[in-house]
Amino acid sequence: MGLLEALEAEKIRYVLIGMSAAIAQGVIATTLDVDLWINLPPRQYMRVLKIAQGIGATVAANTVVYLDDGTPVNFVYEVTGLGDFSSEARSAHHIRIHGHDVPVLRLESIVKSKKAIGRDKDKLHVLHILEFLRCRRAIKRQSKRERRGIS
Repeated sequence: MGLLEALEAEKIRYVLIGMSAAIAQGVIATTLDVDLWINLPPRQYMRVLKIAQGIGATVAANTVVYLDDGTPVNFVYEVTGLGDFSSEARSAHHIRIHGHDVPVLRLESIVKSKKAIGRDKDKLHVLHILEFLRCRRAIKRQSKRERRGIS
């Protein structure tokens, strides 16, 4: 059983966030880790760590584990710059990843959060995501024009 399945088996809701979520939606970038927004109070972090250990992950910190393939996973309990988990989860996209339906934070929300955090790498990520959104809008406009017979 993988981490996502283990969380679901324990009825713990999560949303994929950060650059992992942006990449899953088509943004061309790289990231070294996976960030999961967990719908639990931060004081319940041990519950999530025990679930991760149960699938063979190695605990590196209160909010970080390494899966058996070496992938670092960060568990986030509050996301800077955004509303509460339920609001964001309701508007999340659902993307099939490795045969699994994963809730993924919307790109606009990722931008909002990264702007609020404001680290240098977040500023660069915001530029990548905004450029991707600009290109996607341009493609949609062009597609509409072509359907109407306008080039």
